[in-house]
Amino acid sequence: MRISEAQKEQFAENGFFILEDIFNEAEIDNLTAEIERYVDEANQQLKAAGGKGISRPDEIVFTSFIAEKNEKILSFVKQAKFVQLTTDLIGPDVRLYWNQAVFKYPETPQEFPWHQDNGYTPLDPEQYYTCWLALSDSTLENGCIWVLPESHKLGTQPHERTVLGQVGYSGDDSGVSVPLKKGNMAVFSSLLFHRSGPNLTEGVRKAYIIQYIPAHARNARNNEPFTDRLWVAKDGKRYDRDPSDG
Repeated sequence: MRISEAQKEQFAENGFFILEDIFNEAEIDNLTAEIERYVDEANQQLKAAGGKGISRPDEIVFTSFIAEKNEKILSFVKQAKFVQLTTDLIGPDVRLYWNQAVFKYPETPQEFPWHQDNGYTPLDPEQYYTCWLALSDSTLENGCIWVLPESHKLGTQPHERTVLGQVGYSGDDSGVSVPLKKGNMAVFSSLLFHRSGPNLTEGVRKAYIIQYIPAHARNARNNEPFTDRLWVAKDGKRYDRDPSDG
């Protein structure tokens, strides 16, 4: 899955591009079946704990680091399509930085606020890459993402912690909606401001978010390298060695 020159130009100018029809229905259904086990478990744990933070039972559930727990999911995020995509964008050496399912449950009225992914944990270099994969149709009605084109050019902006998540923008620009069909994927910069709307439908909006970093990236707060993160590619090819190798 090599990206085109037009997509590279769109990314440089706007901070994102869309990939359509890259996974078939069976691939998405199989991936979703693996992911749902962890989401259901996380939702039950939130209920037991009475969680009312960024993850809220039967409203919006974030389930992180699931590829590291499941060989089928790990194979998915390290498949040739992602190796080609990430080495085109990042360079020859790539690690899996973060991966999480985000399920927005029916009739959830809250939006997820404007933020930059780098506003949560700043990295050096600042820009890394988020793949927002729709596991179900993502629509205006059920909480698709919205973006502020060109906002990645601003660098990392100050964020304020709220009960709904970090907020880095509170201006009047409503942004551009990015509805996605099941199996389509938005690829965007960690510096791009984005948000998601409420889910006003009777179905669950399901997404899987995969983030990739240059292998040499460091935590900007303490200058520590991410040697605990799994390798995806080395010298432009899939790499399956232990995270601490190199």
